[in-house]
Amino acid sequence: MLADGGTLFMDEVADLSAEAQVMLLRFLQEGEVRPVGAARTRRVDVRVIAATHRDLDAAVDAGAFREDLYYRIRRVVVGVPALRDRREDIPFLVEHLRGRANQRYGLAIEGWTPQARSLLVHHTWRGNVRELEAVVEQAMILQGRGVIGPDALEFRDARLPARIASGRSTDADPRRRLTWSEREALRMVEQRQEVRRQELMARCQVSRDRARRELTHLVDLGWLERVGRGRAVRYIAAAGS
Repeated sequence: MLADGGTLFMDEVADLSAEAQVMLLRFLQEGEVRPVGAARTRRVDVRVIAATHRDLDAAVDAGAFREDLYYRIRRVVVGVPALRDRREDIPFLVEHLRGRANQRYGLAIEGWTPQARSLLVHHTWRGNVRELEAVVEQAMILQGRGVIGPDALEFRDARLPARIASGRSTDADPRRRLTWSEREALRMVEQRQEVRRQELMARCQVSRDRARRELTHLVDLGWLERVGRGRAVRYIAAAGS
């Protein structure tokens, strides 16, 4: 009723129950609704925009989505690329989210370090904008003010083991979080099957001693294995990690 004369946006329409699909189909066919508790229907003039991340064609083939409803809502189709396919939008989205969260929660976050900004731009974002929003707001709320660095960002990456994705160790102090360069070392191993100390130094702008110390820490945690000797030493994913 509130959308009469305007637009109704229906998110994740593919997740509607069978009963709700019947109701939506009837509304789209007849242009009528019955308010809760009313005895009569009422005609409304509403433009409907439906969105989903699922493959509706596959849902119809599987019998999970009504074919007649599918053709009712499939008038003009607009495909939105995944966030990882439009990385140039991420800096603008991050700034929008920062301004909104500052105002909503009374925060004083001034911005992001170059390393944190790079991490946000190059993350896979399997959860798209919702995941970006969750990561940004969590970091802001926990820090409260100032400039956010890479260690404040926590990601959920389903391709990594849960203990790595959580950014937490399994040693005597389970609350200890991995540093940004330690996380980067794990990502480099995932992408290239190995990482060398010199590569970690160049990528994260850390000293030789720190790179060696953090790679050794990952070996001690059982996530990496050291292979080779001297200048040829490299680090690979540990068996079973």
